Amino acid sequence: MKIRELVLSMSVMMSIGAGCIVEVASRSAYEGCTAGQTCGGGTLCSTAGFTTGGAGSFCTTTCSVSTVCPDFGTNSVYLPTCVVNGSTGLGQCYDTCASNLDCGVGTQCAVIPGTANQICVPIGTGTVTPPPPPAAYTSCTPAGGACGSGTTCAPSMFARAGAAQGNLCTISCTSGNAAMCPGYVPGAARQSVECVAPMGNPNLAQCMRLCNPANGNRDCAPYFTTCAAVAMAAGTINICVP
Repeated sequence: MKIRELVLSMSVMMSIGAGCIVEVASRSAYEGCTAGQTCGGGTLCSTAGFTTGGAGSFCTTTCSVSTVCPDFGTNSVYLPTCVVNGSTGLGQCYDTCASNLDCGVGTQCAVIPGTANQICVPIGTGTVTPPPPPAAYTSCTPAGGACGSGTTCAPSMFARAGAAQGNLCTISCTSGNAAMCPGYVPGAARQSVECVAPMGNPNLAQCMRLCNPANGNRDCAPYFTTCAAVAMAAGTINICVP
């Protein structure tokens, strides 16, 4: 079992005048919080993109992949995870959990809609506002999670030179036909997606987003991916890889 570093809630007390005391509360990473409270572990008190009842805040930081999330939670022995909002492309770090016992003060264990993954979320009030799934062709985690446009978070068949294999919201396209890929526009002179088969093997073909290296990665950055050249039988093409 991994032993996680515990962040102790601390308070700063100042004497003002004749014995008046002001207390400024501090929260640990991934605990629920309110405006004015400080947070530990390099996190800030931020409005959550996912709660169990509308508006709620907790101590977190932004992210694109889970590896950047502070491993600095409260009770959970599991590594934190990055939940990316598919409509905005912005992600937040959450503590992962198996039950409420894994969650810090002001949060509780909840299932991310459309997945089997559970995270500690703030206990808010109002209408439930789950985040949309990551958009197609977005770098994602963990593998197996649901993504937008009917895609699934799956290990990418392509990676940047020297980089470890990452995950991507995509679908297989063993037919070799790009028309089955999300984002394909029938009749368009220039497509933004392609069915790409590594090593010419159609059984491993995946839908990938095309990019133009002359654009300085602007084609891929919204998807937390990088424009990279891959060699194909018909020549070199440029695609967005995690």
